[in-house]
Amino acid sequence: MSPAEGRHTLITGNREMDEEHALQLRLLRELLQSLESDDSPAALELFERLDQFTSAHFLAEELLMRLHSYPDFEAHRAEHGQFVEELAALGARLSGAGTGALRDDADAFARRLLAHIATTDSALGTFQRSKTTAAG
Repeated sequence: MSPAEGRHTLITGNREMDEEHALQLRLLRELLQSLESDDSPAALELFERLDQFTSAHFLAEELLMRLHSYPDFEAHRAEHGQFVEELAALGARLSGAGTGALRDDADAFARRLLAHIATTDSALGTFQRSKTTAAG
């Protein structure tokens, strides 16, 4: 996952959501770097931070969707659930395996998350802006 990868598609138009995505992706990059260097203690610490932050971020997005009566709420929430399950599986493997073996899986997770932000979260941002414009 390169720093510039998909950057222009990661803007949803919701400042808080975009800032949270930036932090989430920074944590992922740092996790990938620690896995690449086979630094297990750093990888475990970064994973915990990423896991906790991702859960909080998804909750904030889901509250935003409910607030705006987002019509695709259930499908969006289901994607979040898949990410949470995948993170849990990565965490379980990280606790009991060498870090090098997880690098590819963590990178694939990061790419799916980037795609989610660029599509599903972008659609949420567009919907939210249309509601704000219509109300204004």
